[in-house]
Amino acid sequence: MIKKTLYFIIILFVTLIIYLSYFGIKTKTFNGRIENRIQKNYPDIKLKLGDIKILLNISKLSIDLETDYPTILLENDKIKFKSVSTTYDLKSFFKREFAIKNLAIESEKNQIKKIIKFTRSYKDSPQLLIIDKIIKKGNVEISIKLNFDEKGKLKEDKYEIVADIENLSIELFNKQKIEKVSCNIKYIKNKIQIKNLKSEYQGLELFMKNVNFIKKNKYYLVEGDVESKESVVSNSIINMFVKNENFKNISLSSNNNFKFNLSRKFKFSDLKLISKINLVKAEYETDSLKIKKYIPNFNNKITLLNQKININFDKKILLDGSGNFQIGKKIDDMKYDFEFNKGDVKFQLDLDVRKIPFNIDLINFMKSDDETLNFKIIGERKDKKMYLKKINIKRNNDKINFDDVYLSKNFQISDFKKINLEYLDINKNKNDISIVRYKKNSFSIEGQSFNLNKIIDQILFENNNETKLFDDKERIFKVKFKKNYLDNDHHILNLRGNIKINGNDIYDMSLKSSFPNKDNLSITVKNKDDQKVTTFYSGQAKPFVKKYKFVKGFERGKIDFYSVKKNKVSNSQLKIFEFSLKELPALTKILTLASLQGIADILSGEGVSFDELEMKFTNKKNLTKIDELYAIGPAISILMEGYIEKNKIVSLKGTLVPATTINKFVGSIPVLGDILVGKKTGEGVFGVSFKLKGPPKNIKTTVNPIKTLTPRFLTRTLEKIKKTN
Repeated sequence: MIKKTLYFIIILFVTLIIYLSYFGIKTKTFNGRIENRIQKNYPDIKLKLGDIKILLNISKLSIDLETDYPTILLENDKIKFKSVSTTYDLKSFFKREFAIKNLAIESEKNQIKKIIKFTRSYKDSPQLLIIDKIIKKGNVEISIKLNFDEKGKLKEDKYEIVADIENLSIELFNKQKIEKVSCNIKYIKNKIQIKNLKSEYQGLELFMKNVNFIKKNKYYLVEGDVESKESVVSNSIINMFVKNENFKNISLSSNNNFKFNLSRKFKFSDLKLISKINLVKAEYETDSLKIKKYIPNFNNKITLLNQKININFDKKILLDGSGNFQIGKKIDDMKYDFEFNKGDVKFQLDLDVRKIPFNIDLINFMKSDDETLNFKIIGERKDKKMYLKKINIKRNNDKINFDDVYLSKNFQISDFKKINLEYLDINKNKNDISIVRYKKNSFSIEGQSFNLNKIIDQILFENNNETKLFDDKERIFKVKFKKNYLDNDHHILNLRGNIKINGNDIYDMSLKSSFPNKDNLSITVKNKDDQKVTTFYSGQAKPFVKKYKFVKGFERGKIDFYSVKKNKVSNSQLKIFEFSLKELPALTKILTLASLQGIADILSGEGVSFDELEMKFTNKKNLTKIDELYAIGPAISILMEGYIEKNKIVSLKGTLVPATTINKFVGSIPVLGDILVGKKTGEGVFGVSFKLKGPPKNIKTTVNPIKTLTPRFLTRTLEKIKKTN
């Protein structure tokens, strides 16, 4: 009987062990005790457990405990779990050691804000406070696996926390929002792994396949990748990277790999970045007059298209790329390299200009539509100053080269080593010029031939708002040319002399040359007693007078000019001798209105000759005041005064008298009249007074006959007649 009872007990025990090992049992016996223990240690937390399943692990002499769908109540918030399980070591129990070996927690989907609140109730920190402030919403599922040693301490190398996050919304302290964040986060000892992170920042879709946070002493090493789909980049994002509001409408996609250190206070350091950017489009808007000088169709916008850009950042930024650029409707190619090191920049720019028009007006250089222009710049910016090692412009056999050019912070030339120009200009004239620095602030300008056409235009039609070329420094230029073109029909030989400038102001100049027929040409500038005195003489006036487009058919003549400038006001006197002209619209209209059709026909036909023209005038900024313009000739004489405000208004008035009237008047003067025109005189004296007034393109002309000449006109006429005879 005892033997049977013993067998029964053994069988029952074995059966119980087998049952507990394979099926286990469920009970609520321990729920109250566990819930009360948690409540005692953490008063703000209420734990609600379901049935506890007990499963025996006979091989490890342990008991597995698991409960389904427990909840944690924290104030008015509820955190739901799928399951909580642990392993209870029987050997440790009998040794009176800590018997719980591990703890596994599987949560349901909960609001992230609730999880943060629960975590802060257990152990708060500044980092958790910051996270709580910036996270606005989102859901998370958490899986936690913890392991303990025999003393009940957490084994830091044996725990794991995994979180699946969706629809997370973050608002940074600068009010910028990161939305629609989803990812998988895994946390093990000293390491956080983020996988498949998707987010949206101001319309920019971002995807991170892998991001790792590895704890290193007092900071985290962060490394990973980020990809952005093709999107239009908002202006606020542009301003974060480019402090320039001229960039607009940027559309791009990118692939990036990064690595940096992150302190506990969320400060970045030792950033390393490798990026490949596909810049689909970017617009740069500027109303730069400098660009308009060289690109005629510039519409205040440069558009970058299909740019492939590579960026490597490790203490300094290396950037290279290539693609298209568009001005107006024309598209051409470009390549570039940049190196950014703190505040300094090294760069190389290479443009192939095929379709975009380009010209350098000052030297009569222009690219035609069927030509390719290669434009290369190598330089650097250091200490806020620009150094251009090379500027090379090449078109077929034409070369324009600048070597070692230094620019000030206002982009004015402060120094250069050499400039070489070898090209055919728009008039097919060959230009060959070299400007070389031979000692500090001293340069030689030499060449076989050079077209001065546009430089003369600059001098005659000076623009006071023109961008200044040089910085404020004294420089000396020695000039030596074999041949210089003045226009398509005139050239001079053996131009020699010196030019001294202070900044952009010529304060001393002496140049001499001659025409092929030996007529002289000279110009001088001298500064004395705060006055600038300019003289100019040319044995041929036509190349210079024809620059004024309203004068047609100017022939012959010599020109003599004298000017004194002080306090930005110049008083000048211009004389032109022995010339003829025709097709002068204003004069033709005056003659026609005055019924002097015969003279008008001569003017529009063979032209009217003049013995001399003398003009005294004053210039101050854009205002030219003509004190007196007097011209005398065989057919007519003119006396005129008034003012011209550039691009605004013309206001002139004067007297025009035919030569017959002059002869009659002079003939009536005793003795002098007998000598000059004989005793026979005509009947009466007459001429016309006229006024010209209005904007340059709409000048009104009025004419009135006069019977009596003004004393001023008579005085000037008698002076000229006496000099002539």
